[in-house]
Amino acid sequence: MNNQPLLTVIVPCYNVEKYIDKCLLSIVGQIYTNLEILLINDGSTDNTGMICDTWQEKDSRIRVINKQNEGLAYARKTGLEHSTGEFIAFVDPDDWIDTNMYTDMMSALLTTNSDIAMSNYCRVFEDGSMQKSINRQEINKTMNRVEAMTMILNDSDCTSFCIYIFKKTLFADVVFHKGRGYAEDLIIHQLFHRISQAVYLDREYYYYLQRKDSITKSNNIQTEMKNYSDFSDAYYERYYFVNRHPEYHNALPFVKFMTTSLGLNLLRNIVVYPQHFSKEYFHIKAKQMRTISLTSNDDIVQRSLRIDLYLLKINPKWYKFIRSLYVSIIHIANHIKITNRKTSSPHYYSIVLLGKKNFKR
Repeated sequence: MNNQPLLTVIVPCYNVEKYIDKCLLSIVGQIYTNLEILLINDGSTDNTGMICDTWQEKDSRIRVINKQNEGLAYARKTGLEHSTGEFIAFVDPDDWIDTNMYTDMMSALLTTNSDIAMSNYCRVFEDGSMQKSINRQEINKTMNRVEAMTMILNDSDCTSFCIYIFKKTLFADVVFHKGRGYAEDLIIHQLFHRISQAVYLDREYYYYLQRKDSITKSNNIQTEMKNYSDFSDAYYERYYFVNRHPEYHNALPFVKFMTTSLGLNLLRNIVVYPQHFSKEYFHIKAKQMRTISLTSNDDIVQRSLRIDLYLLKINPKWYKFIRSLYVSIIHIANHIKITNRKTSSPHYYSIVLLGKKNFKR
């Protein structure tokens, strides 16, 4: 393909020395060759920076930007600030992509004069097994802004930045949250709100490695709680946005379910693990949840969570007292072996799975 527009590929890198080579091999081996590849070394403490420098010496399209660690969202923001391409793509450093990904997606994007090209991904597990996406659309289906927005809001599999190519102009004034290391992709609705048209390719080009030690699978309580709060905060921002735009209200039931379930379960966790949260954060999250009104159409929200919301609306202090009392009783009952209940709430990913089950499209 002659006269290819420049595509900037942004790879945020943090302590991925075991994975980065495979990732970069798949990028430099793309059939689409007019690439600017930005490796954002986000304060790595292993050999990631040195490996990135070696790749920079091997391929003139690669540029390394070193920065202090500020989280994935700000690493991507840094990449955008240094990019010179008309189009933008992202790849996470422990994943890899199909050789034809950028040729096919750029061809569809340019042929249809779309603002965003979308594709599917394949989950790859450490034992070598794979899980493909479920087909949703015909190949090279074009969608207007409302159709595309409704699709990505109703489907948690459409969240990742890495299955898209964007026109760079869409990122003007988009806010990246400093320190947000999880659910940072949920701002993607801001980009879709600005488009005229998107094109969808129903093929798995992106290989998403399911690492046992990834940020989404941490066994560290402090990290888990940080991820939970990031996820809940990001979904509340999405809910607030969708609620203000009636044209997207077809997606409101799913967005409201996710926002409510994540927020109320997070409040339960704040009561169980108060040492991992500031005192102010409980009040901020309680205030957010009190702005949400559940109707009879929202009965998919767990009954006990609906009771929590009603208590919050009456008085957040009463809610906190009753939840604290409940946790204390469970601890005593577990200690004397009357019960064996957990006091913490489900993992946030179980809420995603429940949402997928109950909102099948």
